Amino acid sequence: MRYTCLLFLFSLMLFTSCEKTLNEGVMADDVITFVELDASQYTVNQLDSSLTGKYEKFSFSEGDTVSHNNWDVAFKGSTIIINGGESYEQDQPNRVGDAAVYIVEGVMSDVRTVDVSKFSQDNVTGPAIIDDLGISGQGWASYDMGTHILSPIAGRILVFRTHDSRYAKMEILYYYDSENPQPLDGDFGGFYTFNYVYQSSGEINF
Repeated sequence: MRYTCLLFLFSLMLFTSCEKTLNEGVMADDVITFVELDASQYTVNQLDSSLTGKYEKFSFSEGDTVSHNNWDVAFKGSTIIINGGESYEQDQPNRVGDAAVYIVEGVMSDVRTVDVSKFSQDNVTGPAIIDDLGISGQGWASYDMGTHILSPIAGRILVFRTHDSRYAKMEILYYYDSENPQPLDGDFGGFYTFNYVYQSSGEINF
């Protein structure tokens, strides 16, 4: 009986130890979904497809759009800019931070560490996040010439350094405010639905 009790206690300790090890080895992302950020206040120049209009600024720390200068990323139509680097258009919001970004291919949950060597910033020639409607295949979206629908490229994860040197990762899921967009009827999109994870500590690990 005494032997049986000791064996039971040993087994319980072993199970508890294993369970603790497994739990510590699993890091669950605190994924937040933001639905339909409205960046649709823009017009398209028919001659060169350039956009003019208002940028909608977003703060990862506040988890919402903002009107102040401590923003991290801003959206206008298909264009995405960051609060770091230099402006290349007159209608862009003031940049007061040191934000940067890069794109990695894969699954967002697999992006566990930030590669600080890959960061780039907006500059006088254009945004760090390429906005060419998918022509180069290096941006976040692609454009279907038949349907005129813009769609996020699956597996494109945007990794950010925020304006105040924290980190975030984002996957854009959808670009419209309807399930069946009709661009020929004026449904040009600009409504971003995305998942993101914000690392508030400043460490490079998610």
